[in-house]
Amino acid sequence: PAAPYEVLHEWVQVEYEWERIGDRERALATGAFQPENNMLCGIKVCGPAVAARCADEQIFVTVPRWAAGVPATLNRVARDPGGCAESPTLLQPWPSMEAQTPDDCSKIQYVQSMEIDPDGVMWVVDVGRKYFMKPPETGIDNKCPPKILLIDVPSGEIQKTWIIPDHIAPYNASFLNDIVLDVPHQVAYISDAGGPNSAIVVFDRAAGTFRRFEHASTRPFPGNSGASIVIQGTDYSSSINNIGTDAIGLTPDGNTLYYCHLGGLTMYSVNATLLRDFGNADSSVASSVVNHGQMPSNPDGMSFGSDGKLFFGGLTRDALFRWQPGAAPVADAEEVAHSAADLWWIDTLGWDNLGSLYMLSNRLNTFLFPPHPPQMNFTPGSAANFRIVKFPAGTKSYMCAQEGVSCGSQA
Repeated sequence: PAAPYEVLHEWVQVEYEWERIGDRERALATGAFQPENNMLCGIKVCGPAVAARCADEQIFVTVPRWAAGVPATLNRVARDPGGCAESPTLLQPWPSMEAQTPDDCSKIQYVQSMEIDPDGVMWVVDVGRKYFMKPPETGIDNKCPPKILLIDVPSGEIQKTWIIPDHIAPYNASFLNDIVLDVPHQVAYISDAGGPNSAIVVFDRAAGTFRRFEHASTRPFPGNSGASIVIQGTDYSSSINNIGTDAIGLTPDGNTLYYCHLGGLTMYSVNATLLRDFGNADSSVASSVVNHGQMPSNPDGMSFGSDGKLFFGGLTRDALFRWQPGAAPVADAEEVAHSAADLWWIDTLGWDNLGSLYMLSNRLNTFLFPPHPPQMNFTPGSAANFRIVKFPAGTKSYMCAQEGVSCGSQA
């Protein structure tokens, strides 16, 4: 049977659009562009159904600065110029290359994830720290603090920036990973997958304040002890069990935040109503944590649809799952798409609000966990490493069902 999804773009190696002839060659010569260190990870879509102000559909992707030689960490996927089918789709640094210079802490340093609200504003999580997956000779770069930026999608204008305090996201250890939005309350929930003390960070836009919720359920251990993580025949358990809270999803009513670990199989939730009220002590928030049991596989990304169903990737199964909380145990989540080639490590999910779920797959185990074979292959003509996949989910973003929220011009 035909696959129930469409591969929109694929790359063996990431390529960028450069401002001037010769820029690419100069970047290669100086080490400012090291293609083998450029991984595609985050994805979000903006079009008229997402935000009325987004006149045309645009796809945005992130390239983490896990290692040196990443010229642009936040990008827009260029429209296919047509003509030569062998030419890879180019990434356009967004809002510009100049806005994300890696040696200027006032600029965007490293984006893992972002979310676009129904007003056409992109909430960007700047991790701040750089090069911590594959440090250069100069070592991990912890000199820039993490921050939240709001960028107007139609104009590319950076509207406002907030520095995240060190006690909320430690400047030498945090790894701010994924973000979901409560639009009515203007609150963002962000996973911090950094080290043994992974946590959930909450940002209250109106107050300009943050809180950090760290708990036994957010940390990698004890929950991930003994979890078996085998991806395409290689056992990564010892490499990945120490990574905690990563994927997060907010229910459409905004009242419950689900989260799980990259290195484990347990699904958790916490009462978001308690969590977003900074007057509530961590102990009272902790009393609302629920263990939902074992998932069929560990996800890197997940997202609720406006229909209340949770979609999540399955790294050990090369699959996409769909689960209705309360209707069945998460262990019985439905596998709705599977492909050892196209869905090898589903990283991040994004909605077009026309019924489709966009996924970015990236074979990330072949980059993150040496010396395990196989290693990522960038040889021209080899199989694609990165894919943007469109899945007919039959629903819209969780934000579209939030109280008082109208998504796009077609709502």
